[in-house]
Amino acid sequence: MSPRILLDVPITFEVGGGQTTHAPMVHATIHGTPTKLIVDTGSTDHILTIELARQLGLTAAPGEEGIDSTGASVASWTLGMVTAEIGGQAFDLQDVVAITAPAPFPGFGIGGILSAQHINPDAWTMLDLAGGRFVLLDGHKADMTSWLTARAPTLELLRLERAAGDTTILVSAAVEPHEPVVTMLDTGGKRTQFTRAAVPDAADGPEAISGRGVGGGASVGTELADRTLLVGGARLPVQTLIVGPEMDGRDGLVGMDVLRGTVLTVSGDPNRPVLWQVASS
Repeated sequence: MSPRILLDVPITFEVGGGQTTHAPMVHATIHGTPTKLIVDTGSTDHILTIELARQLGLTAAPGEEGIDSTGASVASWTLGMVTAEIGGQAFDLQDVVAITAPAPFPGFGIGGILSAQHINPDAWTMLDLAGGRFVLLDGHKADMTSWLTARAPTLELLRLERAAGDTTILVSAAVEPHEPVVTMLDTGGKRTQFTRAAVPDAADGPEAISGRGVGGGASVGTELADRTLLVGGARLPVQTLIVGPEMDGRDGLVGMDVLRGTVLTVSGDPNRPVLWQVASS
């Protein structure tokens, strides 16, 4: 039986003026105001900018100060449930958090971030980063596997177990020839990065910024050329790997430099596997 398609809308990388960003986005309307939302598997929460929240007249209560992916502190507010319309359908986003808009967001028309795996707790979220589609699906694992394989027969389907209690997308992966480590598949991340503990043979090389967190901090590391990522039995080339400092709860992050061109299907239930379709190794 084929899964039931609940939503199927385009992904965009366009931010205006001929510019693009690395992160996948969808068009949304919140309280009648159109905006773009980044679809981020690395985010545990749905996020709006406090500027947009105030523009919309949403009630914002001061929240706990958080830490972004680079270790920078981030002030936050709680918004509770916010309804967002995507593709003509209304979605009640739970426990939405507000933060000060990162510098590029206002000029790019970005109003916040969708936690991809938490849009519908009972559905699968498919991010087709090859064909540019954002799809919500209702179906059993076996149905999903068959349907995805038939949809993209030229791609190899990896079934990856998630870390217990995972609220992002944490799987096991390694940089060849080293041991597997806990690794995040992060559609909000620009470049693939592992810690020095995960790549102990890494020599000093050119310094590089792998990305910036929502608090404005930069993640800085060393560039290594032409490495191979081992995950789920597949070997994936990484043209430029960043080897950087320690990360919170993981030793690896796979960014859009590797994820672009693949199909990533995830669920809010960490007991369900990640279904990741990649070019055959």
